[in-house]
Amino acid sequence: MNRPTWLLPIRAGDEVSPALGAVLAVQLNGCPARLVYWDEDQQIQGLRSKPWIKPDWDPLLFATHDGLVGSCVLRADVIGQETVADWSALSLTIAESGSAPLHLPLVLTHRSEPRPKAAQPAAVPAPPVAISVIIPTRDRAELLESCLGGLVSTRFPGEREIIVVDNDSREPRTKALFERLEAEDVRVIARPGPFNFAALINAGVASARGDLVCLLNNDVEITAPDWLLPMAALAVREDIGAVGARLLYPDGAIQHAGVALGIGDAAGHVDKGVKPVPGEFAPWHGETRTVSAVTAACLLVGRAKFVEVGGMDEETFAVDFNDVDLCLKLAARSWHTIYCAQATLVHHESRSRGKTHQGADLARFEKELAALRARWGTGAIADPHHSPLFRRQSERCLLAF
Repeated sequence: MNRPTWLLPIRAGDEVSPALGAVLAVQLNGCPARLVYWDEDQQIQGLRSKPWIKPDWDPLLFATHDGLVGSCVLRADVIGQETVADWSALSLTIAESGSAPLHLPLVLTHRSEPRPKAAQPAAVPAPPVAISVIIPTRDRAELLESCLGGLVSTRFPGEREIIVVDNDSREPRTKALFERLEAEDVRVIARPGPFNFAALINAGVASARGDLVCLLNNDVEITAPDWLLPMAALAVREDIGAVGARLLYPDGAIQHAGVALGIGDAAGHVDKGVKPVPGEFAPWHGETRTVSAVTAACLLVGRAKFVEVGGMDEETFAVDFNDVDLCLKLAARSWHTIYCAQATLVHHESRSRGKTHQGADLARFEKELAALRARWGTGAIADPHHSPLFRRQSERCLLAF
């Protein structure tokens, strides 16, 4: 009997779409990949529900969340003749060899049972690196005090320095806080003038001594002491550029779980406003994964990598999209951006400056938005770490069909 060209491992009870054969007949013709996979949902009492819409291939995500068995085909010629004991492990091994797996953004498998909950990988201890934490601020001393208090309680084995970049603070309470901080070996750098977030960050990095720099907004509240270690364990890797944290609003809803290109024809926070509970879209906010960008409200990056790409573009992106531009410049040097779901903090978004998209500020925002679209093509881009099945008009993972 002739050996088949492709094999589809599938669990008992699962079903595939009647259209699968026709789709694969087209997609597998001349396909160089050893593995081709697609999206899936679950059948409950005869009704399709709980869709898992997947990104293009991401080793971090699929190593902890089995999205292949039953939803992929494998080249038969790379599978030995012996009985396969673990199709999940074999699928991952094949996916990581040869050409990158091909993702078909179509729901073609219907599960009979929910997938087992993904095991969260243990944090890998980072090498003994030094970290410089850079906090831009202007008054609002109570926010800065809260942020610094969380840094004091943060557990991390390497050296740390804290650099506060002051942008024209005037309140007596803030001045008194600065004097106290300098007595405690926290460096306060004056960077006066009109608010330019990118310039404040660049000034802080220029003064930093750490191997890694942590960009941290003054309105971020640190609620658990072990947030920094899993981020650093990723950021020290040679192939990784920026690492971002999971940020929650005070009510527990998601403020940041990675940034996807193309949302609003620009860039948006994935699943913003969603409560992070287990469910059909949990892989988008509950798993560490590769993304196109992360917010600079809490961002860890190698200082040398930051400098090599020219830091933040303070001329073009003074206030908005400077973090997106930074991550894309890192990606242009083959340094991946990672969303670290194991690091969770609270972000009191815009409490320090407020939301001021009106008048001159609105004109500035629109100029920066136009620059993002012109430089990175976000008006038409299909983000490989998101999905074309999601609506481009929404930051929430809403199906477009």
